[in-house]
Amino acid sequence: MRKELKILSVLGLCLSGQFAFSQIKGSVQEVDGEPSIGAKVEIKGTNTFTRTDDEGNFELSTGKVGDVLVITNLEEESEEVVAKEELAFKFSKKVKNKKEKELDEVVVLGFGRIRDAKDVVGSASVVKGSDISNAPVASFDKALAGRVSGLAVSSSTGQPGGLAQIRLRGITSVNGNNNPIYIIDGVRISSGNLSTDRNESTSDPSTNVLATINPNDIESYTVLKDAAATSLYGADAGAGVIVITTKKGKKGKPKFTVDLERGFGRRAVKDPQPITPGTWNKVFIESVKNKRNVTEQEAIDYINGLASNGTTLALWDGKTPVTDWTKLVERDYTSQNSLNIGVTGGSDKIRYASSLNYFSQEGIVRTTDFDRVGGRLATDYTATDRLTIRTDINASYTKQNSVLNGGYFSNPLLTKYFILPTDNAKNPDGSYNLGNGRMFNGMFNSAYLLENNYNTTKTARVFANIQGEYKIFNNLKYIINFAPEYINIERDRYDNPIHGDGANVNGRMINQRMRYFNWNVQNILNYFFKVGENHHFDARIIQEAYKKDYKYLYTSNTTVGRLGLYSTDNFVKNEGTSGNGYVATRNAYAANLSYDYGKKYFVDGTIRREALNNFNSDNKWGTFWSVGAAYDISNENFLAGTFVDLLKIKASYGELGNQLLYDDINSFSLYAYDINYNDSAGGYIYQLGYNDFTWEKIRQFDVGFETVFFNNRMNFAASYFHKKTKDLVFPKAISLTTGFASVTANAGDMVNQGVELDLGGTIIKSDTPDGFNWYLSGNFTYVKNEVTDLPLGESVKTVNITQKGKAVSSWYMRKWAGVNPATGEAQWYINGKDGEVTTEYNKAQRAIQGVPYPKYMAGLSTDLSYKGISLSATFSGSFGHKIYDGWRNYTTSDGQYIHVYGGYEEQGDFWTPDNPNASNPKPVFTNSSQSNNDSTRFLYDGDFVRLRDLTLGYTFSKSVLDDIGLTNLKIYLRATNIWTYCFDSQTRHLKIEPEQNMNGGGSNFDQPILKTFTVGVNVGF
Repeated sequence: MRKELKILSVLGLCLSGQFAFSQIKGSVQEVDGEPSIGAKVEIKGTNTFTRTDDEGNFELSTGKVGDVLVITNLEEESEEVVAKEELAFKFSKKVKNKKEKELDEVVVLGFGRIRDAKDVVGSASVVKGSDISNAPVASFDKALAGRVSGLAVSSSTGQPGGLAQIRLRGITSVNGNNNPIYIIDGVRISSGNLSTDRNESTSDPSTNVLATINPNDIESYTVLKDAAATSLYGADAGAGVIVITTKKGKKGKPKFTVDLERGFGRRAVKDPQPITPGTWNKVFIESVKNKRNVTEQEAIDYINGLASNGTTLALWDGKTPVTDWTKLVERDYTSQNSLNIGVTGGSDKIRYASSLNYFSQEGIVRTTDFDRVGGRLATDYTATDRLTIRTDINASYTKQNSVLNGGYFSNPLLTKYFILPTDNAKNPDGSYNLGNGRMFNGMFNSAYLLENNYNTTKTARVFANIQGEYKIFNNLKYIINFAPEYINIERDRYDNPIHGDGANVNGRMINQRMRYFNWNVQNILNYFFKVGENHHFDARIIQEAYKKDYKYLYTSNTTVGRLGLYSTDNFVKNEGTSGNGYVATRNAYAANLSYDYGKKYFVDGTIRREALNNFNSDNKWGTFWSVGAAYDISNENFLAGTFVDLLKIKASYGELGNQLLYDDINSFSLYAYDINYNDSAGGYIYQLGYNDFTWEKIRQFDVGFETVFFNNRMNFAASYFHKKTKDLVFPKAISLTTGFASVTANAGDMVNQGVELDLGGTIIKSDTPDGFNWYLSGNFTYVKNEVTDLPLGESVKTVNITQKGKAVSSWYMRKWAGVNPATGEAQWYINGKDGEVTTEYNKAQRAIQGVPYPKYMAGLSTDLSYKGISLSATFSGSFGHKIYDGWRNYTTSDGQYIHVYGGYEEQGDFWTPDNPNASNPKPVFTNSSQSNNDSTRFLYDGDFVRLRDLTLGYTFSKSVLDDIGLTNLKIYLRATNIWTYCFDSQTRHLKIEPEQNMNGGGSNFDQPILKTFTVGVNVGF
């Protein structure tokens, strides 16, 4: 090692001699004495500048004593000073307006790359951590909705701590991954739902491991979009990268912050009304009349006969009280609380940032909730003038109580629609009605199950980042990162022995254990230098290794001695035990070179070679790359002194990889020995290999421009992107004589192309700090998806199709033509589009009827302030897509299931000769017309606008704070999701939640999204 360092030192001396380096060192402080982080230090009259680090220190390699320096902080306050040795500068001006859009905003690109926003060649968007730090959601990803162009965020489940779907610039893959990767302070972390093994068939609601992270610890989010911005992340960057920068310690005396928030929540959108007993009588009687062609009394007599032999329940007598299942299984109001305590401080040698946090939130379903407790300690130690050591340790523990979703008979959100309205939850004596093991129609009494079952997930996560930075010589530094991550997940499901899924086996306990041990190592060599007056270079060489070690254990045991016993050893019969694991590894080498000429012309190039252990030797290594260029026209002389502060055009192109959907997917032939063959291990071929299988590749082209004008008060940016995914992952059919139906192969191409627009500006700017200020920003995105090559043929999954020339997972079904006003029969268009209609379901053709993900997205944010009062709001909207109520074949069955399942109250609007324009056909008992089968009858426009966030706050003045000994005091009222407008009249009428699964398939009786109201206080001292 010493030999290598000597060689590098000699090289450095040679280079120093060749380019004649000199240097100015110093520090910059804000007016309050705090370090000025990210301040720009520029030699006046040149384009030579640098930025201060986390401690406010800087080094300017080409300056000399006597030069005039222009120092500009992130609030756009500039002052001049004459350079001298070991300069110590402190701003003398107070910040006038912190809401103004910053021209010199710092963009963190990862691997040590920090750029001025105006110097970034790639496409990236920055969201301040303070904008969403106190958002009343368990995970930060949900709070990004509406804030970034090109980013679609869907919270398809309101389960506290549940998963959000994130799609950046469209759908990246058909059967592969579509989620971006997450980077915290330069290293990768786990994301997504890690709580269920992919080989286990379950309908458990998702647990989001990102919910273990405290949003209040985050300084900023940078969303990297195009190849130039993401290519250093190589094989996994195709779906985008979100870079997170956490809060760091600052030099100075300890500063404490306390953030406390409490509030309540309700459904953001009221759900469809369950059928009332009076409407059930009406529909049931009419359906029997139409089926048997009898009078109303004859129909009633027939139903009574069915009830006497157990085929249905008796009609409601109009007097007997009935159960309100909604009130029984759902909360009217949910509660939530959060507490964050932080401290930062430090000296010349060591800086620190530490925090403790607690967060709790209830779900709409009784017994469901999410709790998190966590802590963080980050230190920054300047060991010598050359060596800096940084550590960041984050530990958290979460507990989530949930319920099964989908078609599980124990799903309480299913109960109110599937239970008959006269089937009461409790007996006259107040005890629960458990039927003969089940309710009349086979359902379970979900109210009883909520009190006597549980489904709990506990997650412990410890993440550390240890970094060493050594300045080998002037402008050359070496950085090493080591980041271990340990995640332990315990999921326990208890089914009581009296009623429900556990009754037939005298109780059941299911235990699942998932353990992840991951580590990431990076070695980075960074060299930046200048040739002449205008040629600036920033080069880095990177080696990275990543390993994921996963273990999974599952056991299901039955037969418990009595109620109240929950430990596994009390369940004496083993129903099943399984376990598996894998080790996923990767190794990569990368290089990046950034060049600019006089801060006018910019070029950026990246290449990365990466190997995954998932592929055989022929396909193990892949090459990923990008090249980008930009031209800042505003630095031309002809624009000097004009209203244009920035006018930059840019373009990039490159090829990235897309991470595999699961880390254990591979191209190898595998054997398994998990069969007990007469007490011997039985072996068999578990997987048939396919040597040509490799990762999906994304070729992305991006071109656009950015402009800032009117003295940095207005900004506008536009981009066009063309994102082509090659070698799509598909199951390839093979001869059944092999013992397998298919192998995993690469076959097909897909394109996402579209436009992004961003506009923002300070509409009103006061000359005084307490004056009226108004900042407004908005974004718009258009994305078109098309499958351009599909050699294995179209793929149909129930109501979705993937077809060449069309969008991925397009809705594929018959087109509803309404109710025949003369006969009351259901009608469909024969060709699936328009024209001639038919009353025979099977004569109508299926056709593409839209897509499940938005084509257009928009966001709007506004900030107003006056004399300590602040008001901010964020709206988001999604348009051009369809949402599907896939359960309506049961809940609006036109008489087919009316004797078994209740359904929607909306069934009461059915055709009769006196009501020829009804929304539903005439009901027919045991309806066989297929009128309730899949069709656009239950497909609605998904266009909606939602007020995501509304915050009203008051910050006390400095004079008041001085009297009470505080440095900050703010109180605020915050509301989220309080207003939702759906453009489709049917969606509004039925009260359907528009924010649904973007993968298709329709609604699934998940927990509803909440609207919340909270009051909070921020205290600093």
